[in-house]
Amino acid sequence: AGTVGELIAEGKVRHFGLSEASAETIRRAHAVHPVTALQSEYSLWTRDPEAEILPVLAELGIGFVPFSPLGKGFLTGTVDTASD
Repeated sequence: AGTVGELIAEGKVRHFGLSEASAETIRRAHAVHPVTALQSEYSLWTRDPEAEILPVLAELGIGFVPFSPLGKGFLTGTVDTASD
């Protein structure tokens, strides 16, 4: 977080984000430099961020960017069980 903060101060980076971080890591990083967003898997099958992560993000004013919201293709009809 400190290094990214320096890069932001130099104008080389605009925002600081994390991926798949724990609540403790988010708090530690945010204390050093404000975190803009967290990216984490979140779908019908993976609701893990709801219990601990989302409340921390709301408390600290950090955005949430879910990945695989459609179950890694399952809900889009692109899952193919046939082997090549």
